[in-house]
Amino acid sequence: MLSEELLKQAAEELALALIESLPKPEQWQHQFSEEFERKMQLLLASVPNNTQVEVVAPEPIYN
Repeated sequence: MLSEELLKQAAEELALALIESLPKPEQWQHQFSEEFERKMQLLLASVPNNTQVEVVAPEPIYN
């Protein structure tokens, strides 16, 4: 049977390997479809003008 500490170490190593396998932010390239852009415009148009909307994205962690 695996110990708690061994499982924790394996999970940490897996998480690090997954993070390191992702492209760096400067390598990100994505083009949203026209349909998506249209839907977002409709969604944003439905928000009252006096409503404050804050978009928060998590910071990537690179060790």
